[in-house]
Amino acid sequence: MKKRVLSALIALIMLAALLPASVSAAEPKLFTEFFPAGKLEAPRAPFMTYEEWIGGDLLYIWYNTPHDILELQKAYGLWEETEDSSADGVFNDRFGVENFEIWIQTDCRVDGGPWQYTSAWDDPKFLPDNQENMPHYLVFCAMNPLNKDLAKAYDEFTLSWLTYIENGDTGFLDPGLTSEEDEYGKLCYHFDLANHNFAFRCRMMLAYQEESGDEWQAVCSDWSPETSIGKNGTQKKLAAPTSIAAPKLENFRFEVDEDDETGYQFTGADYYLNIPDSVYDGILYCCAQEGMYDPYRIDAQMRVNGGEWKSVYTGNETWIFSSERGAAPDTGVLTENDSVEIRARLVCEELGLVSDWSNVIGSKPSFQAHGWAAGELEEAAALGLIPECLQGADLTQPITRAEFAAVSVKVYESLSGAKAEPIAVNPFTDTNDEEVLKAFNVGVTNGMSDTTFEPETRLNRQTAATMLTRVYKKVALSGWTLETDGSYNEQFKGMFTQPEPFADDADISGWAKDSVYFMAANGIINGVGDNKFAPRAVTSAEEAAGYAQATREQALLIATRMVKNLG
Repeated sequence: MKKRVLSALIALIMLAALLPASVSAAEPKLFTEFFPAGKLEAPRAPFMTYEEWIGGDLLYIWYNTPHDILELQKAYGLWEETEDSSADGVFNDRFGVENFEIWIQTDCRVDGGPWQYTSAWDDPKFLPDNQENMPHYLVFCAMNPLNKDLAKAYDEFTLSWLTYIENGDTGFLDPGLTSEEDEYGKLCYHFDLANHNFAFRCRMMLAYQEESGDEWQAVCSDWSPETSIGKNGTQKKLAAPTSIAAPKLENFRFEVDEDDETGYQFTGADYYLNIPDSVYDGILYCCAQEGMYDPYRIDAQMRVNGGEWKSVYTGNETWIFSSERGAAPDTGVLTENDSVEIRARLVCEELGLVSDWSNVIGSKPSFQAHGWAAGELEEAAALGLIPECLQGADLTQPITRAEFAAVSVKVYESLSGAKAEPIAVNPFTDTNDEEVLKAFNVGVTNGMSDTTFEPETRLNRQTAATMLTRVYKKVALSGWTLETDGSYNEQFKGMFTQPEPFADDADISGWAKDSVYFMAANGIINGVGDNKFAPRAVTSAEEAAGYAQATREQALLIATRMVKNLG
């Protein structure tokens, strides 16, 4: 069975009204998982550039791919790389339909006149791969996002294409269209932007078959806001990116292949590169606003057996989108017993921007940790929960407030799907750690005073429970902030069943109790034996002995359980 292809083709088709979307009563996973609201997210207004050209002026239409479509594309890409993706039925098992395609329809009008949309566009029978059935006046196709970089999602048209010049029909482009003969006697067309207005809008269409042979059905998003260029144009400049979000790595595979005839052995690693949505916005600015060609590139590194990080070749390094990648070491032949790790970042030389390194994934991540923690630490690495400050560190040691703030930020980004940003004005005089400022901005932590954070202070178990509970509150409780936490007490308590009190319940600080029992109820932080939680040191002897201090490996383990149990 052929692998299905998730395609996103731009069909320049015309329109006039908003179309509400409806979902099949069967509710396949395609909808419940990726479009739970019952409709596709509408794109933002497209961005246009106009270029005068000898053979006929060029019109570029740039568009953003909505988040839900990107998530579907990522899921498709990960499914496509599974070992059984070519087996009959597994596509339907994964998505709940026999086939699907994603399209974007673009509509336009001139000088505030009517949109070109007709109800025929709602019918998936008129998709651009079946052009003989399309309305005669306009059929244009562009890209497939699995084969073309989504970050540069655009279509290019000449005015001669838009007008069907051979029929002498300029249609909706009148009266703004002018023409002249080129040196070969052919007509070249231009649009009078000084005196006329050219407007566009677009929408997404999801076409799908529930079973093989079924008629195609379609669900459409609302139309995007319109944007226009020319006289009284509404189009605004795109915002220049000031940072690049780090990619996330998943689905690591390390293989050793040997040719039986020659004895030649090849070793290499494959991994899936997951690109944050904001990266596409940044590249759209570079390409559409500034005319940069392939402005971002992938910089990947490999580490073998805990040694130094070394750069590895990345094929199509400027092909920035979520996809499977490969990497081969330059350290000679490796065996399956070697520990191989990969990390990657994104670089834009033109703007002088470099992302943070991604999470580290590998065959056998090299941890300085206790054996009992190794399994969950590998899960933490696979989930991208190990911040840079703990990579390669001795994880058996106590964790500091700054380090745990970095772990909390990773948990927040994993649960929310949002990128944490540092607070604009640093209130602390004893640290400028970016991860601390992110955690403070999110509301995960506060300072030890108005101006101090005490980044090197070691963390106890009740504080760790409280900080991670705040992460959950931030994600799950709409409008929650650290300042308004008290007003959410009853709502929060209703979200879990209070366990039996720990034997050392009296030692748990009042501000930490709800968080401690929330963590216990969800199997995230367990007791230490004898029904004790060990929340904090309450005597000088306990403090001297490091009682109740959370270690780095414990912090990563509870972060992993939180993402698995509550994600």
